[in-house]
Amino acid sequence: MLEEYPKKIILKDNTECIFSIADRESIQSIPSLFKRVSPEDLWVMARDYTRSEAVEIFIRSFNPDENVHLLAHCKDTLVGIGSLYFSRFGARQHIGKVEVLIDENYKQKRLGTWIILELVSIAQFLKLEILEIQLVAGKDDAAITAARRINFIPQATLKNYLQDRNGRWMDLIILLKEIHESWSDY
Repeated sequence: MLEEYPKKIILKDNTECIFSIADRESIQSIPSLFKRVSPEDLWVMARDYTRSEAVEIFIRSFNPDENVHLLAHCKDTLVGIGSLYFSRFGARQHIGKVEVLIDENYKQKRLGTWIILELVSIAQFLKLEILEIQLVAGKDDAAITAARRINFIPQATLKNYLQDRNGRWMDLIILLKEIHESWSDY
């Protein structure tokens, strides 16, 4: 399945993008994307990826046995990344966690939806059974709508769980998707 990449997709505005799976070499291009995403998108991430130390941790944590990063390039520029994190051990070995980060200039073009759909296919190939995505109410409403359209079901809302850059409280929405063993032939 992973050998199907690189793969071409066409965005809502007819822009052509190439999806590829990150390897040790291409993972080095990811810091360029961190410079072009909104401060609000970076704020909700686990680390401050504007700092080189955080980027180094991200690159060092690259391990195809525990994560897959789907890179989206348009016009030879990295414009999006979808990450799928998983474990091959223990009670959570059937669960994948999804993160998506999009260049500000490529939002509202369905790039995020394409990335999530591809990650669902990859998760199925990896024999994962549940996907989880965490999104912020108010900030990620378009992503929440897109996820719901592809059968991610809201499971919990953590009220006043996060704070924005100005200290205002934000709700975190946790959505899950069950992965079916196979698609029908229809």
